Amino acid sequence: MDCRNLCLMAMTVMFIAAGCRKTDPYEGALGLQSRRVVLSAETGLTPVMVYSNTSWTVKLAPKVSWAGLDRLEGENSSGLYFSYAANYNLARKVALAFEAGEIRDTVWMIQKGGLLNPFITLSPSSLTLGAGDGSGAVAVTSNLSADWKDVEWKVDYIEGDSGWVTDISLSKTSLEFKLKPNGGETVRKAVITVSHCDAEDNVVKTMLTINQNPA
Repeated sequence: MDCRNLCLMAMTVMFIAAGCRKTDPYEGALGLQSRRVVLSAETGLTPVMVYSNTSWTVKLAPKVSWAGLDRLEGENSSGLYFSYAANYNLARKVALAFEAGEIRDTVWMIQKGGLLNPFITLSPSSLTLGAGDGSGAVAVTSNLSADWKDVEWKVDYIEGDSGWVTDISLSKTSLEFKLKPNGGETVRKAVITVSHCDAEDNVVKTMLTINQNPA
């Protein structure tokens, strides 16, 4: 008997045991065993218990290609199986959105990431530019290709006025921007932070410091 069959047998026993413990009918429309489940990065299958005294439905929110459900509806207290593919990237999550009559509730399924050393690098990490209208660009390298859509940037103005870094454009290979003229008498400084936060709130980030000389 292979590992998958053993896993299914163990889960079936767990469902039966959970049902036996509830000797009285569940009195509410919807109850969940847990609202947050953390899963390994490997391919797997895990049970989700539902307690109810009526019919209920469930769906993935949003619908994703890496996870699935063996059923989308049920009656009274029962369960379902959540299946998931191996994750070779950063931690990810999907919601199981339940409805029973007018009652709604959610279970977050969080799968750990298999990418052990995520990074984003800007090269160079610091630029000093002239006072006039100008533009700048630095190279981007990263191993977050599958998660790049969720990478964000922000600008913090450290010295001088604000709003002088404009038209910021970030891609997998470059970070580009434009500068307004510096009409002041001192160097002004801004920092662009590029970051990604995964489903377990692990943050990968890097920064570019921009110095603009006065006229």
